[in-house]
Amino acid sequence: MEGLDRDKINKIIMKSSKGSRFYENEMKKEQQVNLRIERMMLQKAHITEQQLSKAQTQVEKMTFDLESVRDLSRVIVHVDMDAFYAAVETRDCPDLKDKPMAVGSMSMLTTSNYHARKLGVRAAMPGFIAKKLCPNLVIVPTDFDKYRAVSTEVREIFADYDPHFLPMSLDEAYLDISEHLEQRRVWPEALRTCNTFAMGLLLVILLGIAPNMMLAKVCSDKNKPNGQYRLPSNRQAVMVFIQDLPVRKVSGIGKVTEKMLGALGITSCIHLGQEMALLALLFSETSWHHFLDISLGLGSTHIERDGERKSMSTERTFGEMSALEEQFSLCRQLCQDLAQELQKEGKTVTLKLKNVNFEVKTRAWTLPCAVAASDKLFAVAKDLLTTEIDNVSPQPLRLRLMGNLNLPSLTGLNGVYHWEKNT
Repeated sequence: MEGLDRDKINKIIMKSSKGSRFYENEMKKEQQVNLRIERMMLQKAHITEQQLSKAQTQVEKMTFDLESVRDLSRVIVHVDMDAFYAAVETRDCPDLKDKPMAVGSMSMLTTSNYHARKLGVRAAMPGFIAKKLCPNLVIVPTDFDKYRAVSTEVREIFADYDPHFLPMSLDEAYLDISEHLEQRRVWPEALRTCNTFAMGLLLVILLGIAPNMMLAKVCSDKNKPNGQYRLPSNRQAVMVFIQDLPVRKVSGIGKVTEKMLGALGITSCIHLGQEMALLALLFSETSWHHFLDISLGLGSTHIERDGERKSMSTERTFGEMSALEEQFSLCRQLCQDLAQELQKEGKTVTLKLKNVNFEVKTRAWTLPCAVAASDKLFAVAKDLLTTEIDNVSPQPLRLRLMGNLNLPSLTGLNGVYHWEKNT
């Protein structure tokens, strides 16, 4: 989507969707973000030099601690099969190759090819809006049985390089090829060839190769639409790479966080490092710790293996609860219960809430390392709960269920999921 007239595209989208639930929801979200920015800027105006100095000392200490355990020993690969559904459909119908096309329906698209992307058509866009941007767009219905079959074939190739690779979806996976590279050193030259099976499927395979999962994912987006990018495993190369990287390129930073950081003049990862003391005062502990990891080019170096414990959870159902003290108290108690079940395996903390209308929302945050201590769990869960309380303010958050879930690691799940009816 880079290089497009975003303002023009956004005007068409808003005009086409005006009056719809999509439009109303977008307007509501924008108002909420603007309100959060106003509060943040007001808070910033009252920060003293003494507070900044104290925060800077804390940042420097944490930076030293993180640098002391930086791991550059692994070779992590992020594989992204670009426009996967569209590529599979084009394989089966070559006439689509030179036409703007998307997969999905008039209500929602799952992906689009590059001819359509050049006109602003993208995934998660209603098809009727995409038609306004591109009147001759061909929309092909989804066929998940077919996509799963192709994904299975490609995964067989992944297993050659990492038998315990981590699939994130049908078209995305992480591999740790460190051991494979060591083994190849003693292979005869004739065996040192890549499996080109995917080329026969007409798939565009993007590879990001880096010392950790966060960087590998960023690297896979570097040479689109067809290629790979390898980031050398040394600190200097990592820091140079991170320096000019736009914050939105990093998994876990969505358009809301991008807009809030932009209001502070922070648009690239180097700015994160320069303004870290300020961020520590304006954002939650969980958020600014994540920003610090990003500014240092740090991410997980351990890909979870099959057979490891997938998740642990606790939850309570109760009569209506709207008092903040009771909600935070219950949240802490749930974290204490969950901590007893953990054995330093969990990295992703998820807070599950059900309101009095029987609507369920889950919020999640993935940490750079495993969490088992109840205080650390509560710090994250409290941030997630506070965000939800702020979203409905000045009205109280009226709950009838609360639950905590701790998962080993789910890269890219930082953020909020949707409300859904749960009867």
